[in-house]
Amino acid sequence: MSIDQVQDYCDWCMGPLSAESRARSRWLGLSTEHAWACSTCLRTGDYRVPPDGWDGPVGEWLAADQYVLGPDDVEAVVNALREILDGPNAVPDADFQLRIGVSRADARQTLRRFSGSA
Repeated sequence: MSIDQVQDYCDWCMGPLSAESRARSRWLGLSTEHAWACSTCLRTGDYRVPPDGWDGPVGEWLAADQYVLGPDDVEAVVNALREILDGPNAVPDADFQLRIGVSRADARQTLRRFSGSA
């Protein structure tokens, strides 16, 4: 495949890739050759095992320790973020970074990412 072509198949099951699965693969650090996962393989966690064609040591596969969030996990994170950002007892701007560990803008970006995958 030339550098200008966009891969259109999953390296685990050969299923089709969507724009979302390409973005998620990239977000997980799977954007190298022989490391694009379809939505199904991302959801089931198949990407945590190196695909056929990956020539590095299995112990160096970067995605091996990734935790796959299930729908209930995503819902819990989204609800928690909504509460601390906009709920009746939202964390004040002055305390946000100190109490939460990230800026309010970063937390909103995380909420947008998670809300898109919910």
